[in-house]
Amino acid sequence: MKQSLFPKVLIISNRYDFSSDFISVELNKQKIPYLRINRDELKDYTIEFNPIIPIIKGSFKDIEFTISYENLKSVYYRAPTFLRDIFQDNISDEEQLIRSQWTAFVRSICVFENINWLNNPVDIYKAEIKPYQLFIANKIGFKVPQTLISNLTKKLDTKYIAVKSIDTAIINLDEKEGFVYTELYETKKLQENKFLSPFFTQQGLVPKTDIRVTVIEDKVIAVKIFKKDNENIDIDWRRYKNELSYEIIELPKKIKQLCSQFLKEFNLKFGGIDLIYHNNDYYFIEINPTGEWSWLQQNTGFKIDELIVNSLNKN
Repeated sequence: MKQSLFPKVLIISNRYDFSSDFISVELNKQKIPYLRINRDELKDYTIEFNPIIPIIKGSFKDIEFTISYENLKSVYYRAPTFLRDIFQDNISDEEQLIRSQWTAFVRSICVFENINWLNNPVDIYKAEIKPYQLFIANKIGFKVPQTLISNLTKKLDTKYIAVKSIDTAIINLDEKEGFVYTELYETKKLQENKFLSPFFTQQGLVPKTDIRVTVIEDKVIAVKIFKKDNENIDIDWRRYKNELSYEIIELPKKIKQLCSQFLKEFNLKFGGIDLIYHNNDYYFIEINPTGEWSWLQQNTGFKIDELIVNSLNKN
């Protein structure tokens, strides 16, 4: 016999997302009814979706669920709008079509507009555009690095130049995912070339301190990221992984206010902002509106999951 579920909170995620695991555990702890829809399991779902009312009825394994305004209060949307696993050479035409249509269905859940979203895919779409992020950050008063977008190697008037992708770049390498990191070059050693696609050329902020800021509505949690030996991290800190330490810090009031204001500019209630502290100034680098944060909680003990669930559980 199937269990009937009328979720108060809907999670859009995938099976391997640790942040969603934390939220699921906390929702269970607080006895809040929720449904977690994993994008990588969607082919096993049966759904009937009326976007006019709106209402979604469906089933998955031993669960039958109904998503409607009568019960649904919040959505925790842990899916980027630019899904990058759809059109690939190594999957069939049929599989590409299946993935694209399920992705369209997931985005369409935005018809439940009169509820609490962390965050609505309509707002995520705009907030994922990195050049627009820099435009808004500069507009509201953040310091931002000198930036050019070109498919030509451009030499900025700085000692170092950071080169990185305009959008998050994940590529297939022998059936494994490869991540494109930010590269740092000495300006005088950079060769001028033309490439087949454009990229960011930015002022290289060296030396620097990396700071990840997690914003949940009016809560701003800043974590300094540094090497365990206190050696400076001049390149992309994600290259070091197991050599890193984390410390919760207090940002200046003005910077905290700018972080909160930035989210409001995009109608976001959650975001992971990357800042760099360089020459006694804080620079905005980018925001991830569906950002990963479980590693911050694991390394600092700060209960980010409780803040998110409290936000989702608001009446």
